[in-house]
Amino acid sequence: MAVSLAGCTVERAQPNLVGQDIRLTLIHTSDIHSRLFPYNFVPNTFDRGYGLTTGPYGGIARIATVAKQIRRSSARSLWLDTGDCFQGAPVFNMFRGEAEMRALSLAGMDGAVLGNHEFDLGARNLFDKIDNWGSFPIMAANYAWDDPPPGAIDPNGRSLRDVIPPFEIYDVEGLKVGVIGMGNTSTITSIYEGGNNLGFRPIADEDALDGWVRLIRPSVDVVVVISHLGLDEDEDLTASQVETDPNQGFKQATLAGVDVILGGHLHIVTNPPKVIPNDDKGHSTVLVHSGAFAKFVGRLDLVVHVGENNGDPETRSRVTSFSYTNLPVDSKKDGITGAPMIPDDVAVASLMWPYSVKINQEIDLNGVFAYVNPKPTATSEPAGAKITRNDLSGGDSQLGNLVARSMQLQEGVEAEFAITNSLGIRADFEQGPLTIEQMFNVFPFENSITVVYLSGIEVQETLDYVASRSASRGCRTQAQVSGIAFDMVCGGPSGAYAKNVAIGDRCRKNNNPDGEIDFGKCAPLIPTSLYRVAVNDYIAAGGSGFQVLKRNTSKQDTGISLRDSLRVFLNRQNRCVNQVQVNDPTNKTVAQTYGAISCLDHTIEAHDGRIRPVFE
Repeated sequence: MAVSLAGCTVERAQPNLVGQDIRLTLIHTSDIHSRLFPYNFVPNTFDRGYGLTTGPYGGIARIATVAKQIRRSSARSLWLDTGDCFQGAPVFNMFRGEAEMRALSLAGMDGAVLGNHEFDLGARNLFDKIDNWGSFPIMAANYAWDDPPPGAIDPNGRSLRDVIPPFEIYDVEGLKVGVIGMGNTSTITSIYEGGNNLGFRPIADEDALDGWVRLIRPSVDVVVVISHLGLDEDEDLTASQVETDPNQGFKQATLAGVDVILGGHLHIVTNPPKVIPNDDKGHSTVLVHSGAFAKFVGRLDLVVHVGENNGDPETRSRVTSFSYTNLPVDSKKDGITGAPMIPDDVAVASLMWPYSVKINQEIDLNGVFAYVNPKPTATSEPAGAKITRNDLSGGDSQLGNLVARSMQLQEGVEAEFAITNSLGIRADFEQGPLTIEQMFNVFPFENSITVVYLSGIEVQETLDYVASRSASRGCRTQAQVSGIAFDMVCGGPSGAYAKNVAIGDRCRKNNNPDGEIDFGKCAPLIPTSLYRVAVNDYIAAGGSGFQVLKRNTSKQDTGISLRDSLRVFLNRQNRCVNQVQVNDPTNKTVAQTYGAISCLDHTIEAHDGRIRPVFE
């Protein structure tokens, strides 16, 4: 058979590129999070600054078009993704990753790194989707794969170790490009626990990277690291807020030999890219992040001077210059023809059509179930505005209070108080009709409510941790709560900690968010008491560093999603009666257009100082 195949092989002479300056274009996507169909949201300041202006946004058929347009303008290109293509939209909930793998394969992706959300439905599901539908390598060089028993995942004894290589070497028209994948370990908490069923153990990042770079560097002209390392739960920070990038955290000796790092997991854009010197021979590493949720496609054009000996730092190939642009994926139209600036790729759109039909049969994403801040009905009322997930004070926010309250009061939960992580809430409630799709923007991931019993001592330790974590991030609270109030001390002689902890609601004197705790209205936290607490399953497992919750053995996952709990809670609010819609010249009322839905205003679970940042 080997002889027969050899007889059918057509070999092409490799071009001799030594001494030449060769352009290589890297197409970069990251953290697509199942945004395979265009979707609506309100871009923030940074999104708009990078050119994202006209919704709907994203969609894999349009990303495929952008990638093909880039390829047509460059003789040598690679499309690389830095993880988390799974989870974040209904298509994943319904089809468990099949649509993502099929669409990215057809669109022409060349390689990707394994993200933490690829494991959300378990190792068996991940193996099945890669094995059946993936046509591009998904890499992870910092995982030590276990030896599963025969039949553990596949009847033939195959497992993830058989479909996830540590690296890949690409021959791009004679230019050799080595790509190494660095998978996430910080947010996959179960790999450190007994009973780990994911089939791998983490290898220290620097050890893994150093070993694989040493192995492939002599054989390639360019080394690219595709990384989904990230900081623990820092996905929603802006580029200006990220002081230390984990992909930049390798020691200089470790980065020696690495030309480019394409980063993911942070959900940020680094434009311009960062340039990191990595040895004493004049080599540098170019670091790029290109955003998330299918909003952007990064284009990194490199000029590579091809050297004589890639095993010798003095004479090996090197990147001599680069340029970067971040291309928005939105619905802008040509000013003359009115045609979309980024049309759908026909083949990919055709593939996705049956999935779209099935989703719309099951879920009405455009269904309106509440209305946010309609026009004021009296001149004495404040003008409507959106309900935000962050408060200017740095303490509790209105949307955070809503989420926590819905968890606390959910039927079957009925907790004394609730705690959830702030960054688990991903978007504001914009003024106007509130749709099912917007709920997926707020809660793109399938987090559920977990009930846990905590002693007063454990509650204090948990809130102390919240204060410590918040202090390191500008004293902006990293948790949202209901049924409990405290002062979050962010700095002083005793460091960061929580004080004046009280159980109850509206605990501030005179209902002043900046007032002192009134222990006549709310009960002080008792160290020896036991409290029934609602948290989300992510922090219950130790996510974002909540080690007290992780250690607790009383946890019971209800399986009730935060998205569904919040929707139920909002449906119980006051119905819209005479409230008039915003941006409606006919002055139709909300009820006339949408029927008997709830109207949400500035008073419902408003910021009330349940978390008050203080300095001593």
